[in-house]
Amino acid sequence: MLLNSEQYTEEQLDKMLEDSHIPAPNVDKEWQRFKTKTQAKQSKQHKNKPMQWAATLAILAALSGISYAAISHFVSAKEDTNVTTTTVVDEKENAVKSASVEEKTDTVRTAQNFNNVQLETIMNQLNKDFGVKVVFNNENARKIRLYLSWEADDKLQDIVNRINHFEKVHLTLSYETITIE
Repeated sequence: MLLNSEQYTEEQLDKMLEDSHIPAPNVDKEWQRFKTKTQAKQSKQHKNKPMQWAATLAILAALSGISYAAISHFVSAKEDTNVTTTTVVDEKENAVKSASVEEKTDTVRTAQNFNNVQLETIMNQLNKDFGVKVVFNNENARKIRLYLSWEADDKLQDIVNRINHFEKVHLTLSYETITIE
Protein backbone atom coordinates (compact mmCIF):
# COMPACT_ATOMS: atom_id res chain seq x y z
CA MET A 1 0.00 0.00 0.00
CA LEU A 2 2.79 2.41 0.83
CA LEU A 3 4.83 1.60 -2.25
CA ASN A 4 1.93 1.90 -4.72
CA SER A 5 -0.39 4.41 -3.09
CA GLU A 6 -1.40 5.85 -6.48
CA GLN A 7 -3.33 2.65 -7.22
CA TYR A 8 -5.72 3.28 -4.34
CA THR A 9 -8.38 5.94 -3.95
CA GLU A 10 -8.62 8.17 -0.93
CA GLU A 11 -11.66 6.26 0.30
CA GLN A 12 -9.88 2.90 0.04
CA LEU A 13 -6.89 4.23 1.94
CA ASP A 14 -9.11 5.62 4.71
CA LYS A 15 -10.95 2.30 5.01
CA MET A 16 -7.70 0.35 5.29
CA LEU A 17 -6.39 2.68 7.94
CA GLU A 18 -9.61 2.34 9.96
CA ASP A 19 -9.33 -1.47 9.93
CA SER A 20 -5.81 -1.36 11.36
CA HIS A 21 -7.05 -0.36 14.78
CA ILE A 22 -5.50 -2.73 17.38
CA PRO A 23 -7.44 -3.28 20.58
CA ALA A 24 -5.72 -2.46 23.90
CA PRO A 25 -4.37 -5.56 25.67
CA ASN A 26 -5.92 -6.81 28.89
CA VAL A 27 -3.23 -5.89 31.44
CA ASP A 28 -4.44 -8.27 34.16
CA LYS A 29 -4.56 -11.22 31.76
CA GLU A 30 -1.05 -10.47 30.40
CA TRP A 31 0.31 -10.03 33.94
CA GLN A 32 -0.99 -13.46 34.93
CA ARG A 33 0.52 -15.01 31.79
CA PHE A 34 3.93 -13.40 32.56
CA LYS A 35 3.76 -14.52 36.20
CA THR A 36 3.01 -18.11 35.19
CA LYS A 37 5.93 -18.21 32.73
CA THR A 38 8.37 -16.75 35.30
CA GLN A 39 7.35 -19.23 37.98
CA ALA A 40 7.78 -22.12 35.55
CA LYS A 41 11.30 -20.96 34.68
CA GLN A 42 12.25 -20.57 38.35
CA SER A 43 11.05 -24.04 39.27
CA LYS A 44 12.95 -25.48 36.29
CA GLN A 45 16.12 -23.67 37.42
CA HIS A 46 15.76 -25.08 40.94
CA LYS A 47 15.46 -28.58 39.50
CA ASN A 48 18.79 -28.11 37.64
CA LYS A 49 20.72 -26.87 40.71
CA PRO A 50 21.81 -30.36 41.88
CA MET A 51 23.08 -31.16 38.39
CA GLN A 52 25.06 -27.92 38.30
CA TRP A 53 26.63 -28.71 41.67
CA ALA A 54 27.49 -32.23 40.53
CA ALA A 55 29.11 -30.92 37.35
CA THR A 56 31.08 -28.33 39.33
CA LEU A 57 32.37 -30.97 41.73
CA ALA A 58 33.33 -33.28 38.86
CA ILE A 59 35.31 -30.48 37.20
CA LEU A 60 37.07 -29.63 40.48
CA ALA A 61 37.97 -33.28 41.02
CA ALA A 62 39.39 -33.53 37.49
CA LEU A 63 41.45 -30.34 37.91
CA SER A 64 42.75 -31.54 41.27
CA GLY A 65 43.84 -34.82 39.70
CA ILE A 66 45.62 -33.06 36.86
CA SER A 67 47.36 -30.70 39.30
CA TYR A 68 48.46 -33.60 41.50
CA ALA A 69 49.84 -35.47 38.48
CA ALA A 70 51.76 -32.41 37.29
CA ILE A 71 53.26 -31.76 40.72
CA SER A 72 54.18 -35.43 41.16
CA HIS A 73 55.89 -35.45 37.78
CA PHE A 74 57.84 -32.30 38.62
CA VAL A 75 58.96 -33.67 42.00
CA SER A 76 59.98 -37.04 40.54
CA ALA A 77 61.91 -35.31 37.73
CA LYS A 78 63.69 -33.21 40.35
CA GLU A 79 64.62 -36.36 42.30
CA ASP A 80 65.99 -37.99 39.12
CA THR A 81 68.73 -35.35 38.96
CA ASN A 82 71.94 -36.60 40.55
CA VAL A 83 74.97 -34.37 41.01
CA THR A 84 78.32 -36.11 40.74
CA THR A 85 81.82 -34.72 40.85
CA THR A 86 84.27 -35.61 38.12
CA THR A 87 88.00 -35.06 38.26
CA VAL A 88 89.50 -33.52 35.15
CA VAL A 89 93.21 -33.30 34.39
CA ASP A 90 94.14 -30.17 32.43
CA GLU A 91 96.86 -31.30 30.03
CA LYS A 92 98.28 -27.81 29.38
CA GLU A 93 98.68 -26.81 33.01
CA ASN A 94 98.98 -30.37 34.36
CA ALA A 95 96.66 -29.44 37.20
CA VAL A 96 93.77 -31.43 38.62
CA LYS A 97 90.41 -29.69 38.69
CA SER A 98 86.98 -30.67 39.87
CA ALA A 99 83.98 -30.10 37.67
CA SER A 100 80.41 -30.59 38.76
CA VAL A 101 78.45 -32.61 36.24
CA GLU A 102 74.72 -33.14 36.49
CA GLU A 103 73.39 -36.36 35.02
CA LYS A 104 69.70 -36.11 34.24
CA THR A 105 67.15 -38.64 33.27
CA ASP A 106 63.82 -37.72 31.71
CA THR A 107 64.46 -33.98 31.27
CA VAL A 108 62.57 -31.59 29.06
CA ARG A 109 64.73 -29.07 27.23
CA THR A 110 63.55 -25.54 26.52
CA ALA A 111 64.72 -22.85 24.14
CA GLN A 112 67.58 -20.80 25.55
CA ASN A 113 68.65 -17.18 24.98
CA PHE A 114 71.95 -15.86 26.25
CA ASN A 115 72.57 -12.14 25.95
CA ASN A 116 76.19 -11.17 26.72
CA VAL A 117 76.69 -14.16 29.04
CA GLN A 118 79.95 -15.87 30.05
CA LEU A 119 80.81 -19.09 28.23
CA GLU A 120 80.97 -20.93 31.56
CA THR A 121 77.27 -20.16 32.18
CA ILE A 122 76.37 -21.35 28.68
CA MET A 123 78.36 -24.55 29.21
CA ASN A 124 76.56 -25.16 32.51
CA GLN A 125 73.24 -24.94 30.66
CA LEU A 126 74.48 -27.39 28.00
CA ASN A 127 75.51 -29.68 30.83
CA LYS A 128 72.01 -29.50 32.31
CA ASP A 129 70.19 -29.88 28.99
CA PHE A 130 72.31 -32.60 27.40
CA GLY A 131 74.09 -34.23 30.34
CA VAL A 132 77.55 -33.70 28.84
CA LYS A 133 80.81 -33.17 30.71
CA VAL A 134 82.54 -29.85 30.14
CA VAL A 135 86.33 -29.53 30.27
CA PHE A 136 88.01 -26.11 30.06
CA ASN A 137 91.59 -26.50 28.75
CA ASN A 138 91.74 -22.73 28.42
CA GLU A 139 90.85 -20.95 31.67
CA ASN A 140 90.51 -17.59 29.91
CA ALA A 141 87.71 -19.04 27.80
CA ARG A 142 85.46 -19.30 30.88
CA LYS A 143 85.07 -15.51 30.97
CA ILE A 144 84.41 -14.95 27.26
CA ARG A 145 81.01 -13.32 26.86
CA LEU A 146 78.72 -14.44 24.03
CA TYR A 147 75.33 -13.83 22.49
CA LEU A 148 73.80 -17.22 21.74
CA SER A 149 70.43 -18.90 21.47
CA TRP A 150 69.08 -22.32 20.61
CA GLU A 151 65.72 -24.03 20.29
CA ALA A 152 64.55 -26.92 22.44
CA ASP A 153 64.84 -29.39 19.57
CA ASP A 154 68.34 -28.32 18.42
CA LYS A 155 70.99 -31.04 18.48
CA LEU A 156 74.08 -30.70 20.68
CA GLN A 157 76.44 -30.89 17.66
CA ASP A 158 74.58 -27.98 16.00
CA ILE A 159 74.96 -25.84 19.12
CA VAL A 160 78.67 -26.68 19.39
CA ASN A 161 79.12 -25.76 15.70
CA ARG A 162 77.33 -22.47 16.30
CA ILE A 163 79.67 -21.64 19.21
CA ASN A 164 82.69 -22.56 17.09
CA HIS A 165 81.80 -19.74 14.70
CA PHE A 166 83.09 -17.32 17.32
CA GLU A 167 86.78 -16.47 16.88
CA LYS A 168 87.89 -16.52 20.53
CA VAL A 169 86.81 -20.06 21.38
CA HIS A 170 86.95 -23.57 19.95
CA LEU A 171 84.88 -26.50 21.24
CA THR A 172 85.35 -30.17 20.53
CA LEU A 173 82.56 -32.66 21.13
CA SER A 174 83.79 -36.18 21.75
CA TYR A 175 81.32 -38.76 23.01
CA GLU A 176 79.69 -37.10 26.02
CA THR A 177 82.42 -34.51 26.68
CA ILE A 178 82.84 -30.97 25.40
CA THR A 179 86.43 -29.74 25.49
CA ILE A 180 87.08 -25.99 25.28
CA GLU A 181 90.42 -24.87 23.82
